[in-house]
Amino acid sequence: MIGLAFSFACIVVLAVAVLALAREVGVLRLRLRTESALDIAEEGPPLGSRVSIPASPGHSAAGGLTLAIFASDGCRLCRALEPVVAAFRRDPLVAVAEFDEIRDADVWRALDIPGSPYAVALDGDGHVRAKGTFNSYGQLEGILATAERNAVEAVHA
Repeated sequence: MIGLAFSFACIVVLAVAVLALAREVGVLRLRLRTESALDIAEEGPPLGSRVSIPASPGHSAAGGLTLAIFASDGCRLCRALEPVVAAFRRDPLVAVAEFDEIRDADVWRALDIPGSPYAVALDGDGHVRAKGTFNSYGQLEGILATAERNAVEAVHA
């Protein structure tokens, strides 16, 4: 009988410990920032500059952000990130325009794109609000979050 009570007490203590650890993991995840893309100031168009990119047919976000994605057909990582880009394309507040290294070489040169995969986030007026090399959903999401924050700061400045 005492052995059964001791076993039950151990199970209760372990359950409480697991719940406490789960709570701590949740708190830590909330404190983590979005993943940052690699943004080198000298690469790509300067932040705050106004650029013009060809519109992507069927994709417009009235007053929202435009996400210009620069990818290469020969880039395995770019191909692996196609579902990530497709997820952002479904967002009604974000217009996604994609530019291939060969077919759109003039756009790549004009914006000084260093390589692929690379993203430039523009506000509704065509000002560069964020940019960088990305290799995950989180990093692309970080570019958009930075662009939103910078766009709001620009309005209030």
